[in-house]
Amino acid sequence: MDSIIAFISTYITYWPLVCFFSLILAGLNLPVSEDVMIVMSALIASQDDKLLIPNYLGLLAGIYAGDLCNYLIGRFAGSGVIKLKKVSKKLTPERIQKITDQLEKHGLLTYIVTRFIPFGIRNVLFMTSGMIHLAIPRFMLYNGVAAIISSATLYSLVYFVGESAAENFKIVGYVLFAILFVAVVILIVRHEKKKRAQKKPAE
Repeated sequence: MDSIIAFISTYITYWPLVCFFSLILAGLNLPVSEDVMIVMSALIASQDDKLLIPNYLGLLAGIYAGDLCNYLIGRFAGSGVIKLKKVSKKLTPERIQKITDQLEKHGLLTYIVTRFIPFGIRNVLFMTSGMIHLAIPRFMLYNGVAAIISSATLYSLVYFVGESAAENFKIVGYVLFAILFVAVVILIVRHEKKKRAQKKPAE
């Protein structure tokens, strides 16, 4: 990583712009890691304090723009502009209403927790928010607060502690992912039990 940082510091003058456009690509679901960009930006800033604020602003602007791209992809898909047969079949009005209700109840907390989880869970949430037509101001508020919390946490940790801090950040993400996975399994099991209970009287 040190050699990569040295190369970037020497040959890439406009690193904040590189971050910005790279994170837009991430929002378009291309293989660019937001966390890697944050780590690299913090390491570069740790070698040149003048880049501390510009690097972070480039990151934050890129995160906002990339997430908005993901939201808009979902919105176009949900409106039928982008045809996704599998999505349109599963995204029934009842399910849309349930997801909307949950996001209105626990929206900010959902976004904050999701931003710390790896494996592309963030993009799924942003795209789903677009598909159910979550209001853009609400999306920008929830995601804006969550993005600042998660990016500032990782950026500060790496800047002050070093690259090793990113590993602890990942562990937190894995733990949250495990909790989320268990919660989803429990919800599915409960839903199936409820469906069976409703069918019994009819039989």
